Amino acid sequence: MKVYIPQIDSTVTCEAGCCQTIVIENQKVWCDILNDLADQSQGAEGKIVLSNEDKVLPMAKHAEMVSQFIPFDMNQKGLITKIVNRMQQRAIGEDYFLKMSTLVAEWEQLLLELSTEMTGHISFSKVNIESLIKAAGVEVENVYDNLGEKLLDYFELVQIYDHNKLFFLINLRSYLSDGEMEEFFEDVQNRGYTVLFIDAMEHPISKREHRIIVDADQCILC
Repeated sequence: MKVYIPQIDSTVTCEAGCCQTIVIENQKVWCDILNDLADQSQGAEGKIVLSNEDKVLPMAKHAEMVSQFIPFDMNQKGLITKIVNRMQQRAIGEDYFLKMSTLVAEWEQLLLELSTEMTGHISFSKVNIESLIKAAGVEVENVYDNLGEKLLDYFELVQIYDHNKLFFLINLRSYLSDGEMEEFFEDVQNRGYTVLFIDAMEHPISKREHRIIVDADQCILC
């Protein structure tokens, strides 16, 4: 994937497994870029352009901006929706359809019994396989001792249940030690995730990292 950032008039190539970093020391440029990414992640239009093989991609579908790491909640709405949809697909397959249909019928019968002596004619219009799965409150494990491992597992879940995305990680270096960051870079390379690190200040550079610096005068240093 490629990201054209007009605020610095540069195109950044983000290949799978590549540890590409942009350090932005100019506060106005920093705010402009982050606001642009945040707006586009919510489906609004913006200036920054994401593309792949010369085809422009909608940012909201093909990228995620992560700027909150404490706490970082793996149970993002988009991911949980994808997991629930996958479960629903399996539930209507031949391996589970009979079991699920029986369970739904038993659930409806129980609800009817509960409402028998209640005032009014009570019906249940949403008793089906879909609502039964949603009612379970589907979640993924969200307790980790290591933030880096948590992020990597989240990337894996998105890759499996959704599709390959570009992750913009904002100021992650402020949360991981240099040693932890080196391990994180290595895992990103080995697992082939597509990540663009955006930082507001310089940290010790890794041998695995390719860095672009936009200084206070908006000069670009590679």
